[in-house]
Amino acid sequence: MHVGITHGPGGNRSEAAREERRDTIEALTEVSDHLDFALRLVRRIVADQARLGQLTTRIHAVEERLHDDRYYLAVIGEFSAGKSTFINALLGQDLLPTSALRTTAAATRITHGPEFALEVRFRLDGIRYQYPTGRAAGPHSPLGRMLLHLAPDATVPDDTAGILSLLTADERFAPHLSYLEVRHPAAPLRDGLVIIDTPGTNAEVGHTDITSEVMRTEADLAAVLTPSASPASTSLTAFLTDALDPGLLRRCIFLVTKMDHVEDDEHDDLLGHVRKRFARLLGLDDVVVQGVAADAVLRRATGRELLGPEQEYWADMFPATLETLRDQMQRQRIIAVSDHLLRLMEDVLTELGGELEDAQRRLAAEEAELDANRIPNLAAFGERHAARGALLVDAGAENARRAVGAMAAQWQQYTRRSIDTAIDTAVTPDDMRRVIRADVPDLIRRDLPRIGDVVQKAVTSALADSAREAEGAVEAAFEAEYAKLDQTAVVQIRTNVTIVSGTVLASNALRAYESNVSGVTQQIRAVRGQATRSGPIGSGVDQWFASMPPPTGPRRGSVPPNMPPPRLPGSAPYPAYPSGHSPQYGGPNSGGIHSYPPPPPPGAPSIPPPPMPGQSAPNYGPPPQPRSGLGAFAARIADSMSSTDMNALRNHARAEMHQTLQTVADGLARQIDEAILSATEHYAATVREHVEQYRATYAHTVDELVTEYERREGILTARRNLLHDATRQTEQRRATITRQRERLTTRGGSRT
Repeated sequence: MHVGITHGPGGNRSEAAREERRDTIEALTEVSDHLDFALRLVRRIVADQARLGQLTTRIHAVEERLHDDRYYLAVIGEFSAGKSTFINALLGQDLLPTSALRTTAAATRITHGPEFALEVRFRLDGIRYQYPTGRAAGPHSPLGRMLLHLAPDATVPDDTAGILSLLTADERFAPHLSYLEVRHPAAPLRDGLVIIDTPGTNAEVGHTDITSEVMRTEADLAAVLTPSASPASTSLTAFLTDALDPGLLRRCIFLVTKMDHVEDDEHDDLLGHVRKRFARLLGLDDVVVQGVAADAVLRRATGRELLGPEQEYWADMFPATLETLRDQMQRQRIIAVSDHLLRLMEDVLTELGGELEDAQRRLAAEEAELDANRIPNLAAFGERHAARGALLVDAGAENARRAVGAMAAQWQQYTRRSIDTAIDTAVTPDDMRRVIRADVPDLIRRDLPRIGDVVQKAVTSALADSAREAEGAVEAAFEAEYAKLDQTAVVQIRTNVTIVSGTVLASNALRAYESNVSGVTQQIRAVRGQATRSGPIGSGVDQWFASMPPPTGPRRGSVPPNMPPPRLPGSAPYPAYPSGHSPQYGGPNSGGIHSYPPPPPPGAPSIPPPPMPGQSAPNYGPPPQPRSGLGAFAARIADSMSSTDMNALRNHARAEMHQTLQTVADGLARQIDEAILSATEHYAATVREHVEQYRATYAHTVDELVTEYERREGILTARRNLLHDATRQTEQRRATITRQRERLTTRGGSRT
């Protein structure tokens, strides 16, 4: 004899009746509009394509659920509640083993199929196994081999019932299940019933999450079983409160099992007590509570003898319980489909809200980090490092002065020796005049290119050291600041994510800086070609003597040696002699002014002495022979020597040539100072320019960061406004569904 949902879901409904029911659902709950709204919502808000695909799949699953005519009943209860017996009673046969383990980690779905079959997935590999396969059975089937892999000593049966018993009642296999579906040709399943057996509420693993997910996404109604010996236990109510929210709890019907163990006169009191306890502990206004004796129903369905009148009574009452289940599932299914979709939308909104909050917090943290790490006063920072660079340049200039400060005096010393030697070699007055007219200018000019070359090398070397030190100081200062900016990467919220970091910007800036420093070094070296305002060092000698009158020496006759040269009648008086020159033989400047200069400082470059007799002088090209300037001035001095006294002539020549040499040395010293000053001014300006380039690059970098933050803030604001609007619309839809739930709950009469 078959006892089941004889007039259960579906029954002998015609296709027209089904279409009418779907139209009713859409008219009452506007599910189609909810679906359209959900799709528009996720497509507008969700930027991640993978996440968009997942949510779209969930929405389509709800849409498919809307057009699914089957009714989904979840069975919830503790292990002592008799869940397996109750499910077998619904099906009218012994299908599930009644010894399921606490370690069962998956819900069991029982659906209609042409034959008794299983679909299994394990956590280990995720592969779908079907049994039977039609090719091999028992241990030789793919599922059997997997079971032997998990437990090599297990005995794998050939029959499907035996395999099902292993999967649900053997602790070697039950904890490894991730999915189990049982297909069976039982009449209630054929009529559209789908049963979802959840793990016991006192199971060991994941029961809360599994039950919550089943109710949120699949079940139209839940049958919560509680045994008559310990009805509405604290552990059960705690589990329900934890796993199900109020909306899901309202889709529960509570069945007190094993009522055939309760005396007749205690039935109503027990059911009333359970109803009040659940209402109070779960916060429900109306609770549907009924009693069942599944063992009695199953005995009648399988032809076994009933155990007394109590079982007779409850076997007779079971059709009324099935009718209540049918009615509740029909009415709750309308709400459940919309509720599934609404919960999906709320999940999306909650998730997106969390993502926006996280993004906002990250952006705020990055902005705060930028404010904390950026240079607070960039102009002052640049001025400070420009001043430091100027100090380094000044230090380099001072090093150059110490290195070349004695160069002019050294040159004067070497050249005077050469001139004195040339003067001493003169034997006759004509020889003396030839020496003064021709040899002395050559001796003066001979070493000037060499002194200019040595000075320029020394100045360049000293300033190059300062350049490298200034380069390192500026680079280190800005590199440290860029490293602070690099702690926060700018992530652009676009399809192609671009990351601009401080390291990249610093590297670009440093490369530009190195290029500029190379250019500066070349410019400093170029100073050798134009070191002073009057030309290269050592040039301009002729200009110094162009307007200088010839000093006169002693003449033959009675002209006293200290008498100035005669002046023609009507001619203008001679201009004053240059500072230090004297027409006198042994004037006041003829003594100590020619003392040797102090030795140069240690490490300073020195001018090599003139070549000794027999050595060849460096080839600097033929000396120029200007018609004016130094050559003309020396010629006038030679022409003024008319004395025949060689000693007097030598004294006169030495005095005049030493003074001439002093004039050239003074000019040379001025040119060296001008060369150092020019190079110092040039490099100081260049260092300031480099600091300004770094400052401008850094300012541009910070501006880019701020602009990017503002752009991201704008995106977040737009998405936040969109989210607020979607939340408002979702709340409106929730209010509509709540009203529909209340109307549909009372539609079929008051709940008992």
